[in-house]
Amino acid sequence: MNYFASFTHLTDPRVQGRCLHQLADILALLLCGTLAGCDDLPEICDYGRARLDFLRSELGLAFANGIPSEDTLERLLRRLNPKELEQTLRACAGSLAGRQLCVDGKEHRATTPAGQRHALVRTVSVWVADAHLSFGQTQIGAKTNEKTAIPALLDTLDVVGSIVTIDAIACQPSIVGKVVACGADYVIALKKNAKTLYEQASEHLVARAAHLPTWRSQDKGHGRGERRTVCVCQDLSLLDACADWPGLHTLVLVETERHTSQGVTHAQRFYLSSLTDPNPAVYARLIRGHWAVENQLHWQLDLTFKEDQSRLRTGHAALNANSLRKNALYLLAQDPQAISLKRKRKQAAYDNEYLRRLVQNA
Repeated sequence: MNYFASFTHLTDPRVQGRCLHQLADILALLLCGTLAGCDDLPEICDYGRARLDFLRSELGLAFANGIPSEDTLERLLRRLNPKELEQTLRACAGSLAGRQLCVDGKEHRATTPAGQRHALVRTVSVWVADAHLSFGQTQIGAKTNEKTAIPALLDTLDVVGSIVTIDAIACQPSIVGKVVACGADYVIALKKNAKTLYEQASEHLVARAAHLPTWRSQDKGHGRGERRTVCVCQDLSLLDACADWPGLHTLVLVETERHTSQGVTHAQRFYLSSLTDPNPAVYARLIRGHWAVENQLHWQLDLTFKEDQSRLRTGHAALNANSLRKNALYLLAQDPQAISLKRKRKQAAYDNEYLRRLVQNA
């Protein structure tokens, strides 16, 4: 897939006849600069000026009037339709049937006003771990939260046959019902915010854990060792509160024993699922797999792409910049080299041929 070709299909929000730069050129510059280690718009402009000959001769971009200013880049990001830009990612996903879709929210910390708790820019994204691809992001409104943003996000996706995993913020009968209505299954963390169900399910699972189907594992690394025990229960006839949760078939108990230099800690976590598979290893894989959205997406966006330092907040600028970073993350992940994303970005900065392969051979 040639990403630059996909940019030509986007609707240009600018006044036609008064534009000095082509839409596809600007978006290509933003993507190339992001791939090449640029973390803000001034750096992207600097990269464009330094690599103007390469962008024209090797990548086939026009730039008839030179490299646009950072103000021009920001104006376009503010006004461009984020749903259309997202299609460049969604086209790579293929069918979502049978895949795990990790849904999670993120705050852009640099947009947090002084003295306030939450950032002005908050997004909810879908992460497809096996494709190393994120899409479906939606911005959370100023007076709302993830509980309202997640159902709206699911409305925009074809999730039939997929497995949606979400943390405890989505532990609401309405969100569970939305997932089921969309034709998907769910595995959702159960916390004390669902008071009645939590009390019944936790007591039921702990009392019967010794007699339930069980899967155990252990691993060590990063200075710690951990043992995990996963139990599943599909006999919910004694739990009255389960009737309020659409499609609920399975309760899951995860017990962990963690050994570190500070000592040993124990924890219990509980999950709800619409899946009917009796194998606890299936739920263990999905629960562990959900953390990929933090480790492979949010951590990379913040640490590798410096998204937490971005102050873009007006119009659609933050959401469109978020899409371009995810485009870059996906393209870098397609390179089979066993090196960090940080090193790949540096290589794209000084090796024009490497960058050309990234954008033209994805």
